[in-house]
Amino acid sequence: MKINWFPQTLVVLYSIVMLQGCGSNISDPDPTLLSELEALANAEACGYGPRPDKPANLTRYAVGYTGDVCVELEEQQAGIILMGGSTDVDAVFVEKVRPHIQGGNIVVLRTRGGAGYNDYLLHSTQAASVETLIVDSRDKANTEYVDWAIRSAEFIWFAGGDQSEYIRYWQGTAVQDALHYAYQKGAIIGGTSAGNAILGELVYNPDGVGSAVSSEVAADFCDANIKFSGDFLQAPMLRGTITDTHFKQRDRMGRLMTFLAHHPDRDLTGIAVSEQTALWVERNGWTDVFGQHEVYIVRADAQTRYQQTECGQPVIISDLLRYRLTPGDRYQLGSHQTGVEPLRISLDGSQSPIYQPSNPY
Repeated sequence: MKINWFPQTLVVLYSIVMLQGCGSNISDPDPTLLSELEALANAEACGYGPRPDKPANLTRYAVGYTGDVCVELEEQQAGIILMGGSTDVDAVFVEKVRPHIQGGNIVVLRTRGGAGYNDYLLHSTQAASVETLIVDSRDKANTEYVDWAIRSAEFIWFAGGDQSEYIRYWQGTAVQDALHYAYQKGAIIGGTSAGNAILGELVYNPDGVGSAVSSEVAADFCDANIKFSGDFLQAPMLRGTITDTHFKQRDRMGRLMTFLAHHPDRDLTGIAVSEQTALWVERNGWTDVFGQHEVYIVRADAQTRYQQTECGQPVIISDLLRYRLTPGDRYQLGSHQTGVEPLRISLDGSQSPIYQPSNPY
């Protein structure tokens, strides 16, 4: 059975509990108020059972009321957030996450770092709680505690970091299984920088070697920094995609074009998000842009030619389609329907500049 309630009620009750607990003569919050919170947010009623004991070696940072809050999620209203790194985009959390999770619980996953997202997401989304988990081993990824936290969350956010660590520690573990469960129940899932990079069907995964640079990978099709992993999220609307981040700011067009050339038979679509920008992807494949800069969609069609794709040789590609999306533009990832006119772009790693036109952005 699900419990329906207004998130404002929880905010008020939680605020009262905190104020009571801060009184000079009161060492513990009022048990009556705590019991009211339990009635609103009871793990048994939500169907996940009580929160498991936290392993001693698992680092956890939490704010708000971290008992599970039952929320009726509208699955078809859920989406995926692909953020490009640097400053986070407030608007996508306020306009998309807040109304969908209705004061539910948020989990932030990372392999290093601290509680930087906790207060920010708590206030921007009006969540009941935000819990950051440092899951830096496969053993921790397979714990009941981590599994429970992800399954019971209404929003799962992957912080920036190292996508190679994320794939190494999380793929094929309870983290991945719980993520699939959360997606199916209608949770919003998203990530920024490395947290975005793991969400497409094909994942760029340098496996700790380094980060591919456009000029270097264009000079050698088999550059050592070009490696890939399989689908982690397995979201249908991102089928046939590979994502990239910090895109225009770090001139990553050449490397994305080269990534596509490594998989000429897969009909891949590159989704490349610039810094301070986010792409909201609906379950039906339609997208909206939030933030300060652009999102680039790059794909091949019948006119595209992968002319030179041999190890030790510069990459030569002609006539890829590039769509530049800004706030207000929409793009359908399945049908490629959009009102935005594409630009034909080419790459030749033996030339300077390597792009044609010289500014592919």
